[in-house]
Amino acid sequence: MTGPTRISIVICTFNRHDLLREALESVAALRNPANIPLTLVVVDNSDDSNALPVIEAMRARLPYPLLGIAAHPANISVARNAGAAAAPDEIVAFMDDDQQLDRDWLIAVAEGLAAFPHDVLFGAVEPVLEAPDKADATVLGLFSRRLAAPAGTDLFAIGPAKTQGIALATNNCIFRKSTTLTDATPFDPAFGNGGGEDYDLFCRLERRGRRFGWLPGAKALEFVPAKRCDPAYLERRFYAGGQAFALAVSRNSASPTRQRWRLRLRAILQLIILMLSAPLQWLKGAEARRQLRYRLAGVFGKISFAELEPIYSAPPPGR
Repeated sequence: MTGPTRISIVICTFNRHDLLREALESVAALRNPANIPLTLVVVDNSDDSNALPVIEAMRARLPYPLLGIAAHPANISVARNAGAAAAPDEIVAFMDDDQQLDRDWLIAVAEGLAAFPHDVLFGAVEPVLEAPDKADATVLGLFSRRLAAPAGTDLFAIGPAKTQGIALATNNCIFRKSTTLTDATPFDPAFGNGGGEDYDLFCRLERRGRRFGWLPGAKALEFVPAKRCDPAYLERRFYAGGQAFALAVSRNSASPTRQRWRLRLRAILQLIILMLSAPLQWLKGAEARRQLRYRLAGVFGKISFAELEPIYSAPPPGR
């Protein structure tokens, strides 16, 4: 008879000390009636490792072992790879440093791992808005993970069956390490300043026959600062998202170059359709105009020949 499932929770952090404390406190508050062994791995990706004192201060307040490591340079892929390598357990869950886990998250995860064969399980995410008055439907959709489907529903990252309406990302997801995090660098550093490193991994895993599943009972809250509701930020994020999507899909296809051009041509067609509809959208009001800007940004990202937009760093002058 085997013992209880052992789980490592990896949190990558970058200059967000107060949010990191709240994330760790949410783990400490988890209900754990089965006494599942947990290990927390916090990866400090800041340039000067300034989160390590915070990690040390939190260690005595947590009921579980806490491992703090530094990972350089500042690059989210570098941080995720370091966390995956340091995680000692077969089950590796990732949460963001701006998230808080629901008190019953661990119960739902344990039940899901026992009930479903999937290699990666994705939990639900609900946004906590610093400026609710600035949040429109785009913001709510971008910073949430909602799906009207039962636990165990198969999810797909790529191809005709791609699951619509939700983003498959590492925020609140659970990996079976031995079938998923096996590459020397699971998360490609080329995506590390613009995002999409997790989607690239999921595309790769799906090509290898790995399965993804929906686990709505494993809930997390995600803090959304007011600045992430600004149209300028959102436009830049959609552009970066379009770039990352096109790169990840093409490089994980049987013929990357052909697939990249196919995506560009499809995006050009989308651009023509959007431009034809632009006058009507413009007359519908401010929100419709913002939606048009975001969609255009995403399409231009798919067409782009430029390097990936560094969405996790300051925009270049004049942008």
